[in-house]
Amino acid sequence: MKNITNPILTIMIISIIHLLSSCQDFLDEKPSTDLVVPDNLEDIQALLDNEYIMNRNSDMGEVASDDYFISKQEWESWNEITRNAHVWADIISPTGRFVSWNSLYEQVFYANVALEQLDDIVPDSNEQVDWDRLRGSALFYRSSAFYNLLRIFTMPYHLADPDLGIPLKLSADVNKLAKRSSIEDSYAQVIADLEVALDLLPSRATIATRPSKQAVYGLLARVYLSMGDYQKVFNYTSLALELGNELMDYANLEQGNTFGFKRLNEEVVYCSYFSSGSIGYSSDTFILSEIYESYAAGDLRKSLFFTQPNQDGHVKFRGTYMGNLYLFDGIATDELLLNRAEAAVRLGNEELALEDLNYLLEHRFEVGKFEPIAGISGEDLLERILEERRKELVFRGLRWEDLRRLTGSQYEKIVTRDLDGEIYTLEPGSPKYAYPIPLDELQLNDMKQNPR
Repeated sequence: MKNITNPILTIMIISIIHLLSSCQDFLDEKPSTDLVVPDNLEDIQALLDNEYIMNRNSDMGEVASDDYFISKQEWESWNEITRNAHVWADIISPTGRFVSWNSLYEQVFYANVALEQLDDIVPDSNEQVDWDRLRGSALFYRSSAFYNLLRIFTMPYHLADPDLGIPLKLSADVNKLAKRSSIEDSYAQVIADLEVALDLLPSRATIATRPSKQAVYGLLARVYLSMGDYQKVFNYTSLALELGNELMDYANLEQGNTFGFKRLNEEVVYCSYFSSGSIGYSSDTFILSEIYESYAAGDLRKSLFFTQPNQDGHVKFRGTYMGNLYLFDGIATDELLLNRAEAAVRLGNEELALEDLNYLLEHRFEVGKFEPIAGISGEDLLERILEERRKELVFRGLRWEDLRRLTGSQYEKIVTRDLDGEIYTLEPGSPKYAYPIPLDELQLNDMKQNPR
């Protein structure tokens, strides 16, 4: 029976097991297997609060990006999928399975379970606010998963084959298959979910692992930035920053902390993280010297983001906003400011672009060392914003999308790897900017593969 072994269906079946552990209290009272789903608001909240499922993202974009280098020995110690992804191999997963695909569709399944259970609950007046918030949260999680799938498994928006979007699984029914949707329909679904969520969520979350209006605005800005719609980026980042634009003053932070920052600090709008910390913290993963040497004297990002140089002059990343071994890829105030600054300069509002850039940077320098940026405009200002974007958002899961969206512009880049003299190259616009759809998914769901 074909549909039983479909990978997406397998994810959903496995996810039911997760429900047993994540919502144990209510499941203890429901031994029947046909009742292992949440049926009240408290249970649905517990389902969506499963941070290990709902707040994880794939690090496959970071694996393939260009902010770091590794030794051949380190590369050989990685698992086969990560090794292949690092050098943009034709075949990424020889076994056919791909954890990134599975884990993101697991988020989609959880979100769909929550949405369908909410449809069966008629809230009273005391429950309406919570019911709305949970529905908005589920839509946010589903949208975020779909967008992250698009960033990994489809070509950049402006280069994509119109027919090669992603499967839009909008039901928790494990018997309903979803074929690949068009690129336009895929992005439209991401945006539609977020637009509905806006009216349902609180302005700011009490816990940053939960969605909020501010997080929705931030995610919409990311989506529209990848689509090249700078007016929408400007609009949504402005709305997000109106709800809060707090920045840490790096001069007030302790410089000796192992990871530089505490988890859920005041800049974090929405907390998510890579499912693996290996890329940032493996023993021989080092930051490119061109990045490390680009920080000016007195710029505290240099010491907070990176270790001291080793005997070979190499440095490692340590500055995750997770405050632990996981790499933060959520939404934070610094990204919002950089998104708006880029949109503003592209729309001709250079004054605001400079204002946002200087507001950010003045919080990153030693006391008395920051000199405001002035006297640049046009392409020079845009180039400076893109440079600061790369310096500020190291290992935040955004560099891969920046490489993708800037293809075809004067800022496109040829990316190379050198593993003991063996050179690998990723050309601008290469079809390898889209990972292959997992082979088992293709075989069982009759989808067209991405060209390599």
